[in-house]
Amino acid sequence: MLILDACVGAEKIYQKRNKLLKDCFIGIDIRKGDFSIPKDNYHLSASEIIVKPTILANMKALPFRDNIFDVIICDPPHLSSVTERYNRYYTSWSKTETISTIYRANTEFARVLKKNGTLILKILPESINRYESLFTNFIFYLPIQTVRPKGCIKTKEAKLAAIWLIGILKDRTKNE
Repeated sequence: MLILDACVGAEKIYQKRNKLLKDCFIGIDIRKGDFSIPKDNYHLSASEIIVKPTILANMKALPFRDNIFDVIICDPPHLSSVTERYNRYYTSWSKTETISTIYRANTEFARVLKKNGTLILKILPESINRYESLFTNFIFYLPIQTVRPKGCIKTKEAKLAAIWLIGILKDRTKNE
C-alpha cells in the first residue's frame, strides 16, 4: 500500500503515527521551513509548525507515475470566510488560488490513484458541497465529524470542527 499526503504541512494530524508507515507514506507540500505561530489575541499559545515534506512538490502537477497510490490524504486551506484570518498563518493561498489548485488537483489525484483508490479530505462542514463540486472525479460517501478540545482556540467561530470526507475514485471505464 502507498499513501500520499498532498498537503502534508507539519504532519500534526498524524501525531507521529505516519512514521510507522515508513516507505509506504509520502508527504508533499509546496512549502518547506519554519511557519511557527506566535501567541496572540487569536491563539492561546505559540505553535511550532515545521514543514518538512518528503518531496517538495505541488498537488497541481504531481511528480508521480499514473495509478501508483492507494490512498490520498488532503488537508487543504479551508474555503470559509471564518478561517480567512486563520489561513494567513498556514498558507498564502487566496480563495481563488485554493479553488484553482483543488480544481487541478482533482485531475492529478485521479491520475495517480489506483482504480477504486480512496481520497480523504479534511474540510470544514460548510464546505462539503463546494469541495464535492470541485472534486468531480470522486464519489464522497462518508463524512466523519471531529470535535476540537475545549480551550483550544479563543474565538467561537474557530471552534468549528472539521469533517473528514471519505471518497472513492469514480470508475473511469463507465464513461468510455
